[in-house]
Amino acid sequence: MSPALPVTLNDVLSQVVERYPSHELSFITSSTHNSSIKVKTFSSFNQYVRNLARAMLEWQKPAGSVIVIYLIEHEDNMAAIWACLIAGYVPCLQPALSAQQAHKDGHVAHIKNLFSSANWLTTEAGAEQLNSIDGLGVHLLSDLKTSSSNYNVPADWVARNVQLDDDAIVFLTSGSTGFSKAVVHTHRVGLDHVAGSLEMHMAPLLFGTSQIHVHASAILSDPLRYLRLIDEKCINITFSPGFFIAKLTRDLEKRSDLIGTFDLSSLKCICTGGEAVLSTTAQSFVAVLKNLARDPSKVSFIISSGFGMTETCAGCIYEPIDLATTELKHEFLDLGRPIRGCEMRIVSPEDSKTVRADGESGELQVRGPMLFVRYYNNTEATSSSFVEGGWYRTGDVGIIENGVMRLSGRIKDTIIVHGVSYGIPELEFHLQTVEGVTHSFLAAAPYRADGQETEGFIIFYSPTFDLNGEHASTNLFATHCAIRDISVKMITLSPQFIIPIPINQMEKSTLGKLSRARLVSLFKQSELAKHIARAEELLSEARGASFVNPSTETEKALAKIYAMIFNLEEHDVSASDNFFDMGSTSIDVIRLKREGEAHFGLPEISVIQILKHPVLSSLANYVNSLLSKGIQAEEYDPIVPLQLTGNKTPLFFVHPGGGDVLIYINLAKYFQNERPFYALRSRGFEPGHSVFTSVDEMATCYAAAVKRTQPTGPYALAGYSFGGVVAFEIAKRFEAMGDEVRFIGVVDTGPHLVDHTFKVDWTYCVLTLCLFLDIVTKDVADDLAPSLRPLSRKEQIEVIWKRSPPGRLLELQLTSDKLDHWVDIAYSILGCAKDYDPSGSAAALDIFVSFERKDDWPTNGLKPWDAFSREQATYTVVPGLHHNILDFDHIPQFQKVFRTRFEARGL
Repeated sequence: MSPALPVTLNDVLSQVVERYPSHELSFITSSTHNSSIKVKTFSSFNQYVRNLARAMLEWQKPAGSVIVIYLIEHEDNMAAIWACLIAGYVPCLQPALSAQQAHKDGHVAHIKNLFSSANWLTTEAGAEQLNSIDGLGVHLLSDLKTSSSNYNVPADWVARNVQLDDDAIVFLTSGSTGFSKAVVHTHRVGLDHVAGSLEMHMAPLLFGTSQIHVHASAILSDPLRYLRLIDEKCINITFSPGFFIAKLTRDLEKRSDLIGTFDLSSLKCICTGGEAVLSTTAQSFVAVLKNLARDPSKVSFIISSGFGMTETCAGCIYEPIDLATTELKHEFLDLGRPIRGCEMRIVSPEDSKTVRADGESGELQVRGPMLFVRYYNNTEATSSSFVEGGWYRTGDVGIIENGVMRLSGRIKDTIIVHGVSYGIPELEFHLQTVEGVTHSFLAAAPYRADGQETEGFIIFYSPTFDLNGEHASTNLFATHCAIRDISVKMITLSPQFIIPIPINQMEKSTLGKLSRARLVSLFKQSELAKHIARAEELLSEARGASFVNPSTETEKALAKIYAMIFNLEEHDVSASDNFFDMGSTSIDVIRLKREGEAHFGLPEISVIQILKHPVLSSLANYVNSLLSKGIQAEEYDPIVPLQLTGNKTPLFFVHPGGGDVLIYINLAKYFQNERPFYALRSRGFEPGHSVFTSVDEMATCYAAAVKRTQPTGPYALAGYSFGGVVAFEIAKRFEAMGDEVRFIGVVDTGPHLVDHTFKVDWTYCVLTLCLFLDIVTKDVADDLAPSLRPLSRKEQIEVIWKRSPPGRLLELQLTSDKLDHWVDIAYSILGCAKDYDPSGSAAALDIFVSFERKDDWPTNGLKPWDAFSREQATYTVVPGLHHNILDFDHIPQFQKVFRTRFEARGL
């Protein structure tokens, strides 16, 4: 007789510990300082969480109380969930809180009201985020762990016996249409279809499956780690969101140096979700795996895409597809068939009950035991989510063909960018404030163009001005610039289309609402073509007003290069065009340098001079000077203008320890049309320029340069890593002169840069610089250090050169000699840091703490800034690890958090 299946979630843990006590749960944290894997057996994990549960009873909360779990690491979240269940409480996982103070406070107050209580379990850093809300019962995980050490309860201890229909766990919705709703699941929850907490943890427990839970940042910072883990740990099943599959494919498809490197024979299936996966991306992913696999014939290329949501306990419709043998017929991977017990249907969106024929599009509805029982304390939302017969309205548009479902659109008020949901109503609210937009006549709608990997959006609006009026072109240009700026700042993405529609043609419903679905339908059917054409005509006219035809041969040649880089027609490039205003990235700067050198036959066009001459005509003059005089040393000026539009207080950002400022190009774009953005670059890069010998010398030089650029305050200064300390020193000099410094931003560094006993090490400098340049990974740098130190400088460079991706070296236009010189500059800056002792104080400091330091920043060297800030220094966590905070993957969220503190200082 087979053993009985567990009845409640509590039974799951008891049963698997009895059957598989020595099987393991493994965890890789967000910190790169410790790349080891933390392991607990099922038995030790069980004892740990039951002791935590016993300690929870000291809180003296009534049985069934909701405990909001606000933790970061997977192990902590997992342990807290189980401890709550065993203690008779109901866990509710809280994702990262908003960096916007008002939104964060509103959400926390909403949760407090929703649960009619305020029980939070969090870390010290989380508690600091919550301290602006009164009346919360905040419990620290560190205190709970300390208390639990006093207990050693039996391996099957529970605080109370639960029933099948008792509330078990609560999940918060994304809150995209307002504040989050709380989805309640009971102990009846099925364990074969639940994502995150359950699908990749509790369900595998039933089979005694050992598990490795990896923090997302540990993989995103080093995608190769994903393949190494499969290889080293013989992983059978893995979960990879759609955007990560796309990223991994892009990062690895040209890595010819890795062909045949990994043993992937253990892999049986890759589960994916979060957003639709392009069929072409999936096929490219398979091609990459084949290339990198040691023996492709032994690798399973099955990808299981799926559909689910919080209300359905996540995945409830799946389709395992063997991409090695299956011909993909649609643009996106099919999402599949419902699991056992689940039903699905497509109905008319008009009445939500008329079933559509096979192959027809409509509203997707599902029903079955996996559905949630209710929204917590929200009967109205619960009842409106279901129609007759117990069918749940998913809010998605889908098609069922031959029993297989695929999605074709969204009804819900969200835009998904790289797997992250952004609320449309919030975006619309801010866009309504744009001058030129008629209030309540604007709609933002999700839209995915053919072949596009991630979701985009369209803005439809009615302008306040006449599109045929005298100043229509300049008004439209200004309005569209403002719409783009707000969109990028709020959801990291610019609209694919901005379509102005005269107000007498913008139809509203009888309830006074704009129909996004109708507007998108009109767009797809080309019914809005005349409005799009008129907008293009007016925008072209606006551009033409300031258009200057390239006249010299040098200007024409550069116009051709600009056009190639930005995929434009050559005749559309003006001699007055600014390279950065056209949307360039740091890689585009390198491309411009490379193409310019090749065309003009110049041995060197300095990157710094491109940064200083971004306007085409200005760069042409500089190139002409090189052609006539050759490359000559120019007077050193640390100021590099990365963005000059806008009339708000300029921002000055000091270079990190590598000395260069290319890392700030992507950040500067977020301040377009708002405020100038200047970077400060170290001395020593150009021929004839000596390096700095002290932080004092550097800060004095930079302060004078900032004064030349902005003669009077208030000033806004910031610096990443080493640059944070220099920004502090510049601020002290300004304050001594009687100037106001309103903002001093220090990004992930403490006031004591280097221990004075630290031996300045050239090997350390070369590996650190290469890590920041993305030439080596953290693991490679750590592995190479011992073997490099005995070698000569030349030999060290040769070893690293052979290990570096050729494509990345080409992107950076690096040669071994240039790298060697760059390390010299970094070495000199490290020497300055070693001799530096902080002193004095500045008005107020804003410290930005990397995600890897989120839990231990009070003790890891950042907290001492309190002694150097006359007002209380603020500490704000930002995504990413120290070396990649400003990388492409993290910069959108970083700029949001950074802007919040910047604006809090009144700038």
